[in-house]
Amino acid sequence: MTLDHDDHNEALARAKAILRLKGRAARRAVGPEARHAAAYALAERVLTLPEMDGARSVLLYGSSPEEADPGVLEWALRDNGIRIAYPRVAGPYELMLHWVDDASVLRSGSYGLKEPVADAPRAHLAEIDLVVVPGIAFDARGNRLGFGGGYYDTLLGDGDDRPFSVGFAYDEQVVAEVPHEDRDRPVDVLVTPTRTYRCITNET
Repeated sequence: MTLDHDDHNEALARAKAILRLKGRAARRAVGPEARHAAAYALAERVLTLPEMDGARSVLLYGSSPEEADPGVLEWALRDNGIRIAYPRVAGPYELMLHWVDDASVLRSGSYGLKEPVADAPRAHLAEIDLVVVPGIAFDARGNRLGFGGGYYDTLLGDGDDRPFSVGFAYDEQVVAEVPHEDRDRPVDVLVTPTRTYRCITNET
């Protein structure tokens, strides 16, 4: 028996909701010492990606307390002369990008996350060489589960000129399969403290 369109969408939404609960629990279960060590291990893995060779700009994100923290990576990138941008929620499904020379100027914004202020210098996606992407759960094929707002799916799109994207997560967030649909954009590479996954995307 096959599911009709509405039943399929309902089943997909239910599967995503269940995985969000599990993924968030997995993130929260990572203790403070492990988080600290993970920040350094994750930074090292990103810095050694061949796609970082010649990179001049990277989009990071303001992390929540339970997310993998890109703060160590930011420090290392700046030390290497790489320009940093951060996203700001500008509306439904829309992220505005801004150059940030000092993360201390970030302010609590949408969803309680650190964001640039609205009048910070604008950055455009075409100027970004690499995007570091947060998530609740990932699989080895690059499929990603976020909170369902669609912000990064919209930002990354599916054009040939999209920047290289790197999922940034704890090992505990990697699952066998993330339920996904056509509009969900996978990442190109997933890094965890112990592994780098070169992702082969699913055909849907």
